[in-house]
Amino acid sequence: MTTTRTTTILSESEADAFVAEWMEAWNSHDLDRILEHYADDVEYYSPFIAQMAEPGAPGADGRLEGKGPVRAYFAAALEKNPELRFEPPLPVAVGAGSVSFVYTSIKNLTAVETLVFAPGSRVVARAHCHYRSPAG
Repeated sequence: MTTTRTTTILSESEADAFVAEWMEAWNSHDLDRILEHYADDVEYYSPFIAQMAEPGAPGADGRLEGKGPVRAYFAAALEKNPELRFEPPLPVAVGAGSVSFVYTSIKNLTAVETLVFAPGSRVVARAHCHYRSPAG
């Protein structure tokens, strides 16, 4: 791992290991284990947030800020989807301070995640989630 004051750049093997642990945490349905990967002030973007939020409520725009709201969203998602299981990703792509990967998510959706690390760490400061149906 290369770390500067502002950027963490993982090697390919480190990125693979980080994503494998992230995926194992989700598949365990252990909320605390999942949240260990996220910063206290995380920004989390997902179209599923907008689907679950009431119009005009926080998250209606598909964005949550802070570990508290993200915890509540993850807890609701795990409760709503007890069958949730992520399938192993295609190779993980390494960026400057981030990783991106493609995997199979709930309801057989193709998911693409980009996780941006907090400066100098392996804790996710921002997550962008994208989905596509298998037939789409």
